[in-house]
Amino acid sequence: MFITAPGLFQYLHPSQVAPRQTHWPAVTLALERPWYLLVHDVCCHGQRRSQTTLVGWDASLLDLLAQMPAADLSGIARLAPRRGAGPRWALDWMGALWAPAPGESPAVGPLLFQRGRDPQLRTTDGWPVGDAPGRRLLFEAP
Repeated sequence: MFITAPGLFQYLHPSQVAPRQTHWPAVTLALERPWYLLVHDVCCHGQRRSQTTLVGWDASLLDLLAQMPAADLSGIARLAPRRGAGPRWALDWMGALWAPAPGESPAVGPLLFQRGRDPQLRTTDGWPVGDAPGRRLLFEAP
């Protein structure tokens, strides 16, 4: 179940929305930009349980990663629009996420990632980038 904050709207088919509804069984991916699935552990009634959070912005993902202990993170997947024939969205599990170096060009974006076991580092737009000193590791898949 997905819950919105006051003032935020979900655009679903009218058959799925009741007046003043604030909980939905689905999320519509309206933006043509990457989304992230953040899989992490939470404590509920004294037990650790896995939870998956859908994150719509790079900055929100960075905020969550800064607040969560690394031991609670199980995985991060990137759900990105795909061009060409076939499925419209592609899901890739991240091998690692990095913060750009302090002096690095803003064109690199707010984070860099590696898909699965691929050693190539990429921008949020999926473009390959070379090495740069001073980058900070934010997440590495277990």
